[in-house]
Amino acid sequence: MTIMRKILFFFCLSAVSLSSNLLINGDFENGVVKGHFTNGYPDGWGGWGVNGWHHADSGYRKGGYGIAIWSNDTGCIQTFSASAGQTFLVSGEMIYHKSEVLVNKNAIIKIEFWTGPDPSGTKLTEFFIGVLTPAQTAGTWYSYSQSVTAPAGTAQARVICQTIATGGTSTGKAFWDNLSVDDGQTINDPDYDGNHIVDYVDFSRLAGVWKTESAQYNLSGSNWIDLEDLEVMAAAWLETIPQYPGYTLVWSDEFDGTSLNMTNWSYQIMGDGGNEELQYYTARTQNSWVSDGCLTIQANREAYSAGGRTYQFTSARLRTAGKRDFLYGKIEARIKVPTGQGMWPAFWMMPTDNAYGGWAASGEIDIMETNNNTDFIQGTIFYGGQWPNQIHTYSIYRPGGVNFSDDFHVYTLEWEPDMMKWYVDGIHYSTKISSQWYSNGAPSNPRAPFDKRFHILLNVAVGGKYTGCTNPSCITASFPQQMVVDWVRVYQKTNP
Repeated sequence: MTIMRKILFFFCLSAVSLSSNLLINGDFENGVVKGHFTNGYPDGWGGWGVNGWHHADSGYRKGGYGIAIWSNDTGCIQTFSASAGQTFLVSGEMIYHKSEVLVNKNAIIKIEFWTGPDPSGTKLTEFFIGVLTPAQTAGTWYSYSQSVTAPAGTAQARVICQTIATGGTSTGKAFWDNLSVDDGQTINDPDYDGNHIVDYVDFSRLAGVWKTESAQYNLSGSNWIDLEDLEVMAAAWLETIPQYPGYTLVWSDEFDGTSLNMTNWSYQIMGDGGNEELQYYTARTQNSWVSDGCLTIQANREAYSAGGRTYQFTSARLRTAGKRDFLYGKIEARIKVPTGQGMWPAFWMMPTDNAYGGWAASGEIDIMETNNNTDFIQGTIFYGGQWPNQIHTYSIYRPGGVNFSDDFHVYTLEWEPDMMKWYVDGIHYSTKISSQWYSNGAPSNPRAPFDKRFHILLNVAVGGKYTGCTNPSCITASFPQQMVVDWVRVYQKTNP
């Protein structure tokens, strides 16, 4: 089960695509960037005209890039083989500009069926999948999807994005993203227990019958139960919040908006961090932002003056103190970490009330931290007396051959009154029990200091004793460096 869970979590939501998608680069992420189509089309695409743009304009793309067209003599096209009777699900998204609004023109997504390629082929029919009109709201994304069937004689299909004049002088700019063509396979519902959540219970049933030829577990609609079915399950799992048996979700931040939710988080604006770190933590959008369903914390190499000192690096440090505080539970986040000499990303917890005294008499819990070449993950607790009489106990997970900056991973702490467990992608690698910790602030309390409420922190430090770099000349990482957080979730036991 844990092996299956590890495989599943390697799929990134933004990168999941079913093997049946017939378009190449339907999200327009690859190819010439910020260039007119005459300079080269996005990979997999062709077209005509000059008034088109492969762009990264903020607000007018769903991933890193999209396409824009602002003239009726320009279009973008991709062709693929098709045959008569074949059914396709064609989908895509469109938006038009707030200041360059559509006037006397529509933006379209359509699919054409041909007897063969140009110039010898003949067009048999076409289907308009989506039509974006001036009557729709500027600056708003609209999603379109339609199932179509290829007519007799079909040998080729063509997906086209363009604008069409509707009469009079036509102006305005439209944008496209996330186009896909599914070949019509029937995908079964992975929610086996019918609770409207695709979770571990559903997956355990799938895993238990992995070698059984049953339509119920053939999720991709192919003739076999194989890794395509696993990919379908991964996509469904990542699009829902899983529920754990015996636990209830009590709080999460999915970072689905366009700005940080300040009812959950506060910025810590400060230099250093108490560990001879070299960065200054800011609240600037250059150092942290929310977009495309993720929180990004970015460390920059730049001169930044504050408090009478000039720092060579900036970054961000966020915490939930006084807003989202927790005592016990399953705390986890899905994170892609930065890498390079001097980098120190962390997902951790600190006491909100310091009931047993200053650090570390009131404790510290590090759920995930790593440094430099990021081939390991460390989980740590700090306890004992106040500095310099603190004690720490840690465990390291180093699977070998893995750089944790290459992909997203799920980092989990299970925190109970007398025990803590650490996981990476569902793999348990460390356990600490209450007989291993104590606080000088409450020597007769066997659960202190980890029996009081803690809050969550996310940050990227540059340098510091943990990295072995306490001066700027030691930092050789390539900047900027980003920690990308897909979500943070907290569950607590239903019947503690």
